[in-house]
Amino acid sequence: MAKSSELRMSHLREVPSAHRIQCVYLTCFQPEFSILAITLQYSAIRMHRAETLEEADFLLTVTGSTVLLSDVTFLDGSWQDALLMAQEVHPLVASLVVAEPFDWPFLESAYARGACGTLDKPVDFIRAIQLIRTLHEAVRDRVSLLRDDSAETAALGLPSTHCR
Repeated sequence: MAKSSELRMSHLREVPSAHRIQCVYLTCFQPEFSILAITLQYSAIRMHRAETLEEADFLLTVTGSTVLLSDVTFLDGSWQDALLMAQEVHPLVASLVVAEPFDWPFLESAYARGACGTLDKPVDFIRAIQLIRTLHEAVRDRVSLLRDDSAETAALGLPSTHCR
């Protein structure tokens, strides 16, 4: 058993940091964050914790995170505030709302407000890994397409056709 754990840890060390997925989780619940962060690290997903919108904005910027997870409420706001901040300041970041089942009636407009998905609490780690990886790849593809579009329109001398 110890050997298997050593192999997983050595494999994790072999993953260059450039290939790890960076995420920010906007939550004031340290225990939930810690369990999720520790579990995701074995799948090359690095989770950073923010307690406020300002911290989340800062961490998204400095880490180059591609995915933002937000609890329904946190110290200075709610999931709506997190989605608005992401849309306005980090339009390429994909957002997930993490919620208890009793919160679902209040999340009807989450997708219309820019959420790319939701995670139930307690978090199913397999589903979280799959969702985060899928959203990370979607963000990378979108960035690549926007770069291609910008390069093509610049070469033709045309104004860019994309909004963000």
